[in-house]
Amino acid sequence: MKESEVIEGVDYKEGNTMTGKRDDVNAFRPSAPYSTGTIPRHGNKPPGADFEGLYEYDSTIPSAPPLDQMEQVTGYETISFNAVSVPPPKPLPSSREMWWEDVLNHSSQPAHPRVSEKMARQALLEHVKNHWCYGEGAAKNMAITKLKYSSAFHYELQTFTEKRETSWKFIPYSGGDVDGAENGPAPLPWDIDLRPSCLFKNEEKFITVPHTSSVKPCHRCKTTGHVVCTECYGKGWVRCQMCNGYGYRTHSEQRDRCINCSLSHNGPGRQDCFECDSKGKLTCSACDSYGQIQCSIQLTVTWKVNTSEHIAEDMALPEQLVRFVSGQVAFEEEGPQVVPLQGFPDEAINMASAQLVQDHLMKYQDQRILAQRQQVRVVPVTSVRYEWKGCDGEFWLCGYENKVYAPDYPQTCCCCCSLS
Repeated sequence: MKESEVIEGVDYKEGNTMTGKRDDVNAFRPSAPYSTGTIPRHGNKPPGADFEGLYEYDSTIPSAPPLDQMEQVTGYETISFNAVSVPPPKPLPSSREMWWEDVLNHSSQPAHPRVSEKMARQALLEHVKNHWCYGEGAAKNMAITKLKYSSAFHYELQTFTEKRETSWKFIPYSGGDVDGAENGPAPLPWDIDLRPSCLFKNEEKFITVPHTSSVKPCHRCKTTGHVVCTECYGKGWVRCQMCNGYGYRTHSEQRDRCINCSLSHNGPGRQDCFECDSKGKLTCSACDSYGQIQCSIQLTVTWKVNTSEHIAEDMALPEQLVRFVSGQVAFEEEGPQVVPLQGFPDEAINMASAQLVQDHLMKYQDQRILAQRQQVRVVPVTSVRYEWKGCDGEFWLCGYENKVYAPDYPQTCCCCCSLS
């Protein structure tokens, strides 16, 4: 190999070589442009890059049609392509349709189940078996000195709301009838009759508002049906990544044609663009190559169960424990709108009910409250005091399944054990 063919150590900026000559450098210039390191896979054309492709590249393609080209629909003057919440009209007391069944159920406070020493010890032994670092000796030999029965109260308020949002949408138009303003005025968002499949179940529906459709030229491709490929910017080829655009690969002072781009019909150093199949253009995703779009107003209706809760107990038990163990319903009410509790034996539950009911009324003013229900669940709790090796301790049994809570179990083999 001649010395003039050595291309290692080329300084292209100055036009000099460490081992060759200037003419040799010009002979081996790549046929594809160098990467600037700033060309995104899908994005704007990089500043300063002058690509003469098959199709003119436009970096200002809008994602949606201009709002000033949309039809002016009465009652929908402020909407855009982003969903806008529409507050419900204030209902008249005599005009609200009761299409649900009001349910009111008051139950007396249940009696506390009695737990014997034998039951308490058996529950603790079962609990110890589920913790490999707990010893059974303490559970078997401890002396149970006192059983104390009490209750924890779990209050829950659920508000079933309906929210309506409007926005412009567009889909490809391939022909056919269009339900436009010539068919009549568009109904207001809350005048459209839509109901949930059932109460207290999350649900969402999308419908097109009648008489709001129109056909527009595609904003993305300007009715051509295609856009410039964002991978090759309309050229139909990209710089070969294997030879960096040289068309040749050098190794062990040998120069071979790049097998990756040698068969490309765009020339050496250039690899066919697989994104557009060397066409330089892609099918317009907005109009699906039809060149036109159909614009209309979309109504989104969301039904949601909004839940708030409060747990009242005086034994410092974890709320997660009280929330998920079994209990008995002492009070339950369901209807279009509930009133705060007033006569429940635990005053903390009455105060929590008043606060949460008021919070829901204030929080969901932009939505329609279809139904509410509140419930008080009584969870039996048994405090078990014991003595073992001269030390006093305590653990608790929660729920009808007697779930054990023993954060200070006296016989563990490591200090990192904690009970959940």
